[in-house]
Amino acid sequence: MTIDPVLNHVSQSTINNQDGVPTIPKKIILKGVRQNNLQNLSLELPLNQMIVICGPSGSGKSSLAFETLHTEAQRRFIESLSHYAKQFIQKLPKPNLESACNLPPSIALEQKNGIRTSRSSVGTITEIQDYLRLLFDKLALPYCPLHNKPCQALDVSQASKKLIDEASLKRGYLLLPINWTRQMGLKWQGHLIQHGFYRILSIDKDSIKIININESPLPKSSSQEKKWYVILDRLEINVTDFQRICDSLENGVRLRTHLEKDWFGKNIFFFDGKDFWLRINLELQCPDCDFQPPNLSTGLFNFNSPSGACPHCKGFGNILEFDINKIIPNPNLSIQQGAIEPFTMPSAAREKRTLLKFCQKQKIPVEVPWNQLNQEHQDLIWNGDNHFKGIQGFFNKLENKKYKMHVRVFISRYRSARTCPECGGLRLRKEAYVYRVHGQGWDFFLNQQLSKLKNWFEGQSWSQYEWQMGHEIISQILARLNYLVRVGVGYLTLNRATRTLSGGEYQRIMLANQLGNELSQALYVLDEPTIGLHPQDNDQLISIIQDIKKMGNTVVLVEHDEKVIQSAEYIIEMGPGSGIHGGQVMFQGRYSDFIENPHSVTAQFLRTSSSLQPPRREVSLPDYKYKLELKGACGHNLKNINVMIPLNRFVVISGVSGSGKSSLLIETLYPALARELNIKAPQPLPLASLDGHTFLKNVSVIDQSPLARNSRSLPVTYLKMFDEIRNLFLTHPIAIQYQIDPGYFSLNVEGGGRCPHCKGLGFQEIDLVFLDTVILPCEHCQGERYKAEVKQITYKGYHIIDVLNMTFDQAFDLFADRPGLRYQIQTLRQVGLGYLKLGQPISTLSGGEAQRLKIAKELLFSSPKRQLYLLDEPTTGLHFREVEQLINVLHQLVDSGASVVMIEHNLQVLRSADWIIELGPEGGDNGGYLLAQGSPYNLKSNKHSITGKYL
Repeated sequence: MTIDPVLNHVSQSTINNQDGVPTIPKKIILKGVRQNNLQNLSLELPLNQMIVICGPSGSGKSSLAFETLHTEAQRRFIESLSHYAKQFIQKLPKPNLESACNLPPSIALEQKNGIRTSRSSVGTITEIQDYLRLLFDKLALPYCPLHNKPCQALDVSQASKKLIDEASLKRGYLLLPINWTRQMGLKWQGHLIQHGFYRILSIDKDSIKIININESPLPKSSSQEKKWYVILDRLEINVTDFQRICDSLENGVRLRTHLEKDWFGKNIFFFDGKDFWLRINLELQCPDCDFQPPNLSTGLFNFNSPSGACPHCKGFGNILEFDINKIIPNPNLSIQQGAIEPFTMPSAAREKRTLLKFCQKQKIPVEVPWNQLNQEHQDLIWNGDNHFKGIQGFFNKLENKKYKMHVRVFISRYRSARTCPECGGLRLRKEAYVYRVHGQGWDFFLNQQLSKLKNWFEGQSWSQYEWQMGHEIISQILARLNYLVRVGVGYLTLNRATRTLSGGEYQRIMLANQLGNELSQALYVLDEPTIGLHPQDNDQLISIIQDIKKMGNTVVLVEHDEKVIQSAEYIIEMGPGSGIHGGQVMFQGRYSDFIENPHSVTAQFLRTSSSLQPPRREVSLPDYKYKLELKGACGHNLKNINVMIPLNRFVVISGVSGSGKSSLLIETLYPALARELNIKAPQPLPLASLDGHTFLKNVSVIDQSPLARNSRSLPVTYLKMFDEIRNLFLTHPIAIQYQIDPGYFSLNVEGGGRCPHCKGLGFQEIDLVFLDTVILPCEHCQGERYKAEVKQITYKGYHIIDVLNMTFDQAFDLFADRPGLRYQIQTLRQVGLGYLKLGQPISTLSGGEAQRLKIAKELLFSSPKRQLYLLDEPTTGLHFREVEQLINVLHQLVDSGASVVMIEHNLQVLRSADWIIELGPEGGDNGGYLLAQGSPYNLKSNKHSITGKYL
């Protein structure tokens, strides 16, 4: 048996106490860390403290926190599994380090939201929905959807009391209804006589008749108008006859039990022989009608179960329907110009000819824009007739060919999700909504904001029985709601789809989940949890992190936020630069020593970050000529606001999380403006009008959405640099001799130089089912993605693998004599991405990196004049120095004639803006108001501005 070098290191690092017993020091000890660009680091991290790792992008922060600390802790956990489990993962790579001592079990909370399934929601990932199902199972009461009354099931004693209370001194009959069917024949007559019941009451619209079945023959069938009842007793309702009433009701229950229940109704009635009827519910049923609720079970409230899922949408909450806004994306075009986009495809040429003939026959003008056609003509084109099936018929025909992949892809382009009309987006079958807890149905709990739901639970008075049955469930729900509100996502609802959450929102929800688990002696590794948070919300987040630490845990954060750094007990600064210029520890120690360190770039920015500089450009909106005017924006939580955005200026939209920033910029302004500029875009959220679009010629959204899902997509391919780089290698003698073409160096071309085993990916994925998928380097190419013979072809002594492993900073010198490549690389360096490798898969980029790469592409391939750029928090993952670089690039765009509007919370950006638009004051329903707008100086003195307090 071999001795683990880590254990050997532990023995060397121990300290003897007074009794001579070795004790392990209270710190994580790392030695010889060389993961990625880390340069043989040796570190000591104190346990049970809040540790912040800061530094420039690409300096090695994530390599240290995630790929060393977390990965090694995960590897050790896997080593503790059974031999059966380990046989699948024995190739799991170990981080490049010599030793690690005192490493606790690790939990990583990254900012990436990798959930894509529509079935996952905030309620499911927080487990609140699971607890709600248990709560409904224990405490819910059914309500009649017609009469809005709770359903009742009375026992014999309760039924007798009801009779005495509501029919006192009335004389009449206790009746049990008979469900007459032809299959019954006359069998039931003999059974009734056998059980001692001889009298039947027959009622139709003309008469009431009592029949003695022991003497009179009965018909073999009955008309629908005639009703039949077994007479259980004839009596006067009096309190003195309580026992007799109980006995008679008991006889009716016994009769239904002994004979076939389908023969009889579910209730017993009291009839006074004239017009007074009183229903006695002996089974769970509405007191006023025959409604009977479904059986209560937790499965009834589970949209992932067939017993609970809405049969119309299968539990997804929405259905896919053909969207006229996608089929006719630009209604300003005529039919002749191609307004109906599917008919512009070559494969639909015949359908277009048929359409034009149809229009000629129906006298529909094909040169008139679609939005100017009358409704009758539009309906004709959509629905067609016997000779032309219309647009709807065209897609119905394609539906029959969905077994073909290309047809399914084509159809999906013209579909949009619409809220399911059956369940209203709540995903459950209608039967589930009849159950309520304290008068509130399932829809109430799923559609309420988390903060309001928390207040509702805290404000309820639970009976002794309810508390006894559900106190543990209620406590768990309240604890989770409390944590979610504290981490700043109280504006969300349980029904919110997880895939629509931003990376920051997802990470904070995961953080709240960990608080609910109440683990101790663990290592938490967090990746910029302040992303998407307004400075006002940072205090709550920091208090959450402090609570995790107080439970006995160690928290390591990769963070750039000024307030988080100030709250840390221990700071590690990586640097001095990015990529090969980073990977060194510039500082480690307490904050008091860090802030005074003259060599720290981060500390230098912290010492001078509070200065507020005058805006670069003056703006006075009432007199300003070039501006966008958005009026009556009321989508989602926007409160019918009017917003004016100055053009040719640097504008920032700020506000607390959930205040409506994305609703205003991305879902209202962009699609409305794009449609005015004849750019294909989705339907905007409701608004009254948009003016000022004539000052612009184009609009672009540069958000944090993934650039590509293909791992073969690289920064050099995205920026269209790879073609020129590959052509440089074709000048090599071997390439000329064998007539190699550029496709030989492509990672997407089969039969070329790419590795045939991993197909140019450089890795292989192993699905462990019970654990996360493990990614291992390809055994044949060792992660290089190419065949070995590719290395024979070089340029300036470097083969293609060397070039792809270079950073853009390194490649800048290599391609110094290539003006085109040099200009493209310099542009990338301007936006702070010089540390990226040319061959780094785009799928591995963070949201902030992807957004800056998009900015670089816009700078390279589009003219900024009269262009509007809409950005969504591009400072994600940026160091103070890199934020300054980005601000300078954005100001260059504005100076070149562009307009920039961005959503941002970074105070460094807010201080540099020409104009700030602030929404609030809170998230969700309490947000969506225009709080303030003006220059940073204006907001600083505005008493209504929350952002101004931090400027």
